[in-house]
Amino acid sequence: MNDPGSPTDSPKIRLLLLWHMHQPFYKDMVTGEYRLPWVRLHALKDYYGMVKLLDEFPGVHQNFNLVPSLVTQIQDYVSGQAHDPFFDIISKPANELTVVERRFALQYLFQANPVNMIGRYPRYRELWDRYRSTSTRPEGPDSYFVTRDYADLQVLSQLAWFDEFLLAEPDIAALVQKGEDYTRDDQQLVIAKEREMLAKVLPAYADAARRGAIELSATPYYHPILPLLCDTNVGAESTPGLPLPTRRFRHPDDASLQMQLALDSHEKLFGVRPKGLWPSEGSVSEEALKLACRQGIQWMATDEGVLGRTLEFNFARHSNDRLHVDGAERLYNIYRYEKDETRMHLVFRDHRLSDLIGFVYSGMPAQDAATHLVENIKQSAAPLLAKGKDAVVSIILDGENAWEYYPQSGREFLRRFYDAVQRDSQIEPVTISEAIARHREEDFGQLRRLVPGSWIDANFNVWIGAPEDNRAWDLLAEARDYYDRHANRVSDAQRKIAWE
Repeated sequence: MNDPGSPTDSPKIRLLLLWHMHQPFYKDMVTGEYRLPWVRLHALKDYYGMVKLLDEFPGVHQNFNLVPSLVTQIQDYVSGQAHDPFFDIISKPANELTVVERRFALQYLFQANPVNMIGRYPRYRELWDRYRSTSTRPEGPDSYFVTRDYADLQVLSQLAWFDEFLLAEPDIAALVQKGEDYTRDDQQLVIAKEREMLAKVLPAYADAARRGAIELSATPYYHPILPLLCDTNVGAESTPGLPLPTRRFRHPDDASLQMQLALDSHEKLFGVRPKGLWPSEGSVSEEALKLACRQGIQWMATDEGVLGRTLEFNFARHSNDRLHVDGAERLYNIYRYEKDETRMHLVFRDHRLSDLIGFVYSGMPAQDAATHLVENIKQSAAPLLAKGKDAVVSIILDGENAWEYYPQSGREFLRRFYDAVQRDSQIEPVTISEAIARHREEDFGQLRRLVPGSWIDANFNVWIGAPEDNRAWDLLAEARDYYDRHANRVSDAQRKIAWE
């Protein structure tokens, strides 16, 4: 907890932690079938535990970004309407699996981190090693597996994705202790626990938001790259000379609708309209900001690279991997973008600090990693504190993908990090709206322009410019034009599925 004896007006490090929760939309709109199981599996392992963990640290406020198309898929699972062939395979009695289903199980039920997830369960590791050693043999690996093996694979492939809170429950802990020779009753217990856990995810976020422990933000509904949806020509603004699609795709109304659908669905579920927007892949442009402002959005976030290009400033690090004083003063602030009628608060993530969590700390002892991160946050902010200014340090990254590379889903690291932050009188872990409200009026940075870009190299080159990308945009433009020409000829139901 913050030291009550410290001066209230001493400069603070306002720490903005934003976890972005997203999976692509895996549901086939026509068949209703889920093509991949990642929404269900990450809901079991990450979505619930990441927010539930904060119950232990009431002084650590955070931000969670929930992509609406992810939320829709979670709701589909909770309602029992999701048709997930991967779930069908783990639910069927092992002795009733067909040859095709057994092959499917061997192909897809080992899709987990081999060290921290498969390797955590000796029997699962044994089955994995057997599959690897036989998968290239002419007769195929399925001839080396018997019904008992498939029964164990069905159960262990799910336990490997279970949240740490769920693994601590006595009946699940007993299953883990059992280790092998799982029965039909064991299998049904796992299935029941999955359904139970999936139903807890969204209420956990709603509860934490009501208590003020977290702020929830949204992303345009289906996670589109907003600036390119507004105008594909913006790709060449970020990368001059970039080859563009033959057909210019320009549909700002579609971009605006994606935002409106996101805000409406968020409000319907959580009872409040979000103030903030994490644009898909941190992708921003002046037109995207204008549309978001019209929708009532008060803040958006993106990467330091976008700020650097906008300010024509290189955020180069010292040999100790920290910014020079002038870089720290520019990055660790909240900006107000003002142009014509558009007003927007912007925060820019520290790319290096975010990547340490995403890619480095999984290979370090938990306490060492937590200590390193806290020290780096404090040293990074030191130039501003020395001038009597508050420092706003933004750490933004995917809230799910990193944790399979950590032992026990990174819980020990997070607990030690949160505990250290909560005890440090100089650090205030806050929501982005709290940071904006507490920021001194004279300290806001001012922007009158914004160079378009994303959190990947401050451009859009991942999604446009390559021949296959440009061909895809041409096909999208063709499909969009076809819709406009023919939508009035079909029924409402046909028009709705075509639009989706």
